[in-house]
Formats: sequence, structure tokens, C-alpha cells
Amino acid sequence: MKSHSATQSAKSHFQEFFPKDYVKKSVKILKLLSEESRLRIMLYLAKEGPCAVSELAEALDVNVTTLSHHLSLLRASDMVFTTRNGKNIFYDIHEPMWREMGLQFFKYLQKGKEVDFLGRFAVKLIEKKLRQGV
Repeated sequence: MKSHSATQSAKSHFQEFFPKDYVKKSVKILKLLSEESRLRIMLYLAKEGPCAVSELAEALDVNVTTLSHHLSLLRASDMVFTTRNGKNIFYDIHEPMWREMGLQFFKYLQKGKEVDFLGRFAVKLIEKKLRQGV
């Protein structure tokens, strides 16, 4: 069992490495991406690069109104940005880091049955929930 001073030291080191503001911001981002449509948008943009709203709507099979709502939330969180070319508005991932993370995540999902144990566990859990209709 750790002594009180060792526990305090570990807690202090954790808070120094993971400040509360960073953790709170991370939670907001993860919540934002936990919605399937927004995650699909980010993965699509990571793979394809800048896209017009109409292209995204068609590729993701989402109506434009719903897509615009999700894009506005992603833009408000600074995860995507827009550029205009005439009447068309193009969306793209704001930070190169998000693009790289999206591409790495996409590659991870493509591994299928080669996914590590934790990944297989998560997939089985999700499949079970889907079978249960949750």
C-alpha cells in the first residue's frame, strides 16, 4: 500500500501531466466524436480531404440539414474549418493531428480480425449490444 506522501506525489505528477483543463477539453472532444455521424464525418475528411457539403451528404448518406448541424458543432469545437469557392463551402479537418489520428484509426479498423485483444473485446461488446437492440 502506498504511503500518503507517495499517493500525493503520484496525484501531483498526474495533474501536472494531465491538467484538469486538458482532461475536460478531451472529454468534450470525445463526447463530440462519440456521435456516429460526427465520427463518420471526421473519418471521411481524414481520408478524402476537403469536401463540399453536398459531397459529404451524398458520401455519408446524410441529409444536408442534419449534416450542417453536425458540421457546425465540429466547427465550433475547432475540429474542422471552412473555405469558400464561389457558392460552395468546403470543410476540412483543422489540425493535421486530427487527420493523422483519423487515418490511423481508419487503418486500425481495417485490420478486422487482426485487431488486438482489447479491440476484439470492444467489437464483441458492440455486436452484443446491437443484437440486443441497445
